[in-house]
Amino acid sequence: MMSSESKVSLECEDLDQCLQDVAVEARELYLDPQVPYLDLPPSPLDFHRTWVSPNKPVIIRTAIQHWPALNKWKPQYFRQTLGQKEVTVAVTPNGYADAVYDGKFVMPEERTMKFSSFLDIIERKTQPNGVFYVQKQNSNFTEEFQEIISDADVEISWATEAFGKLPDAVNFWMGEEAAVTSMHKDHYENLYCVISGQKNLHPAPPYRPPVYPIWTLPTRQIPRECGGRV
Repeated sequence: MMSSESKVSLECEDLDQCLQDVAVEARELYLDPQVPYLDLPPSPLDFHRTWVSPNKPVIIRTAIQHWPALNKWKPQYFRQTLGQKEVTVAVTPNGYADAVYDGKFVMPEERTMKFSSFLDIIERKTQPNGVFYVQKQNSNFTEEFQEIISDADVEISWATEAFGKLPDAVNFWMGEEAAVTSMHKDHYENLYCVISGQKNLHPAPPYRPPVYPIWTLPTRQIPRECGGRV
């Protein structure tokens, strides 16, 4: 007669094998070995059918080619247009915002400063403690950056038609290379538009989340008086 411990062990082994089989089949049947590039934006139907429904990432080279931001968004333009504007900036000691540290889920300090002061930090004209990153996710582009909103579209038409709705949020993010976004799961479909520089993304294939651990952790926010220290 099989003991309960032996039964659980066999069930776990069976589950592990099933997950491995799913991974192999996904790679063989429909996942690309590398993220594909498109030279032109897809039609709404093709975007939804080929990329959204099967949860596959894609890089579209010319999706925002018509945006004035590609030529205008430079430090001098920002200083002239936004220099005296007060904006919200995330400050962390190591560049990791909303990340696990020392057994806690640590949220960044949110500091209000003039955009010109933020640019001084990004351009290394000043060297304060910590890593500074404009990264609010409350549709800050439409809420905080009205002065430059005409430089970019607040929706991408073929994506809006594919999703059947307008974006829930349109965000403006700006930071240095030390700013890192920790591994996470979004409950939204994302269109990430790079205006300048580069962003290294590491998307997890859809068969991987079941094997990732899930923890419930206490939270902590970095206070201003810590001077950028956790």
